[in-house]
Amino acid sequence: MPRKAGTGAGAVPGGPGAARRSSAARRFAAVGAAAVLLGQLLLGGHPAAAQPLALPGAAFPLVLDVDMTPNPVCSGPVHGRVEIYDPAAAKAGDTVEWRVRAGGKQLAGGRVTMAATVGTAKFTIPYAQVPATETALQVDARIAASSDGEAPGHYGKVWRDTIRRGCHPVRVASVGDSVVWGQGLDHDQKFPDLTAQLLGRATGRGFQHLDYSISGAVLDAPHLPAGNKDADCLRTTEKQDPDGDGEMEFGEVTQQMPDVFCQLEKAGAQARAGGYGLDLVVINGCINDLDPFFGIGVGITPGSEDLPKAVKRECSGIGAAAENPAKNVPYFSGAKVGYGGRGMQAAIEKAHSLPGRPKVIVADFYYALSRSSSPIPVRTCSTPGVDGARLASCKAALGGVAERYEQYTQLANAAYHQAATAANKASADGPYAVAADGLFTVDNALLSRDSKVWNTPVTDPAFPLRTRACPELSATPLQCLSAAVGHPDIEGARQYADAFLLNPKVRDWFRLPRQGPRAQLNVPEHAGVGSAVRMSVTVHGKPPAAGYRYHWYFGDGTQQETGEATVTHAYDRNGPWLPRVVMTGQDGGKSLVEAARGLTAD
Repeated sequence: MPRKAGTGAGAVPGGPGAARRSSAARRFAAVGAAAVLLGQLLLGGHPAAAQPLALPGAAFPLVLDVDMTPNPVCSGPVHGRVEIYDPAAAKAGDTVEWRVRAGGKQLAGGRVTMAATVGTAKFTIPYAQVPATETALQVDARIAASSDGEAPGHYGKVWRDTIRRGCHPVRVASVGDSVVWGQGLDHDQKFPDLTAQLLGRATGRGFQHLDYSISGAVLDAPHLPAGNKDADCLRTTEKQDPDGDGEMEFGEVTQQMPDVFCQLEKAGAQARAGGYGLDLVVINGCINDLDPFFGIGVGITPGSEDLPKAVKRECSGIGAAAENPAKNVPYFSGAKVGYGGRGMQAAIEKAHSLPGRPKVIVADFYYALSRSSSPIPVRTCSTPGVDGARLASCKAALGGVAERYEQYTQLANAAYHQAATAANKASADGPYAVAADGLFTVDNALLSRDSKVWNTPVTDPAFPLRTRACPELSATPLQCLSAAVGHPDIEGARQYADAFLLNPKVRDWFRLPRQGPRAQLNVPEHAGVGSAVRMSVTVHGKPPAAGYRYHWYFGDGTQQETGEATVTHAYDRNGPWLPRVVMTGQDGGKSLVEAARGLTAD
């Protein structure tokens, strides 16, 4: 089945008063909302400002999901299904009319009576009406005119997609947590979907994206299902998956399950049932296993105090105790179910075992918070279940929140690289996995000068969906409503996908032409903390030709641009660090060069 995700697309509507708001007022509101909300996300509070400023009803009826099979289509018709979400229309028993348009022409349409909050309708597009080349497709819906003469309502938020003819699309599946899910984004803005789009266009094959991720997912819940039997996941259904196909239409609503291994199981089952193979799996996981709220942030969740040890346990699957110390914490925590279990190498290997023996991109973590997130607006550690010694520990740890998030980013990314390397080494059919990132720096974090994450709870495209779905489906609606804050925004998601397409291994896998010389990044294996480290780029042992610009990413969240093929950098902490450099030629072509091994500062 073609790409699926959780929300429609288009700008979040606002009233005329919002449109006239001064830029100063907008900045004040944004900073204020971010300040209150970050306190909630990190410390579990329940601030009043987490409530929506206004319910964005203009987005409804909201097209929740559109399936088109096959798309691209080689022959015969395209069979489609549209899911429309509108709790108010369901309560009133309204009839909704919907339409599917491409290139200014309506290809399908119909009506559905909203007997439940989600209404479903099927459609068929004859092959003769399918465009030969990739064409933008829009799907939207409105309340139909009533029998007593009431005029039809406005059309709600538009779902954007594409349609085209083709026989061998690049098929990309995505599994993971809210980062891969793309919290706050419309489905065609999320970096796995953007990666599929870029690969489909670069190869000329077109693309299909299948999304099994869900916000809040743990990497592995070792006791769910019982005995950790992944096949048993196929017998479970989630309220975030109203059509039961394994892809989470309501993945915007946070929940720890299905874990990443269950998501992979469902991706494999759907591929086998559809008779197709996958070309690529985009995967992440393990941040929720050690609790991003109190675990990474302040370290009060049992088992998260020693962050390097916790990351080794959850991301690498090494070192779990027989008993989960966090199983009874009295607050929202993925550590309750995600403690211990399998690590990322096992997940990578399971992904590669899916039909088609797909390649695997492990999406490195980015800087959600960093030293550049100034000020870090945390006002209180108060939340139900945090009192006494926990409360004192939480307050004492506030100053180290940004440092712990930076440390987590470094440790998790190192674990991902180790897992990909180990999976490749154990492979019987050659290397197939790479840990890749969006080349993020500390200046891209929340409230930083070049932030590429959502800084407020109400400005992301998925906010309209959360205003209705979180109260209906989430056990922690306030946390759910504000969950987009700190996740890559539209620009951040694009940066992930663009960086993936620069990765030389990905380009080799899909036979994409090189955009620069076959260069080597030379770095020492060891260096002293605080000492200058010299790095250089060479081509066949010699400096590159003149005319290149070099954008150095040192692996510690810092960067530098130069016109020279050498640079020096001092690390202020122990590694390992993996330096990278993007070379840009005079023709604008970019190529990514990655150090062959990490550098340890000690």
